[in-house]
Amino acid sequence: KLGKGETQERYALRYVGSMVGDIHRTLLYGGVFGYPSDQLHKPQGNLQILYKSSPMAFVVHHAGGKAMDELGGNLLDKRPERIHQKSPCFMGSPKDMDELKQYLTGLRKSSTTDNQE
Repeated sequence: KLGKGETQERYALRYVGSMVGDIHRTLLYGGVFGYPSDQLHKPQGNLQILYKSSPMAFVVHHAGGKAMDELGGNLLDKRPERIHQKSPCFMGSPKDMDELKQYLTGLRKSSTTDNQE
């Protein structure tokens, strides 16, 4: 990000490699934690909703942040149908998450338009 989005702030990529460490850093310094789906290898995402994504979303929510899936839905509202069901997830500050949601919504709209042509 070049600082030309809504928040007017530049981002730098930081990746510790563990969800807890990455979210801890996000809560301290701001930004977005993201674990998106991979259409080739992990189309449903790679983090289990019941015992990974939702508990961390609970912590982020109570720390004043937001957590959502790739469709922009609140992770705390997701009800897994299977115990090990997975989902893509994004967590971060409210402003950053709102901007990310607009971006993801725009990608889906342009993808749908491209497919219809």
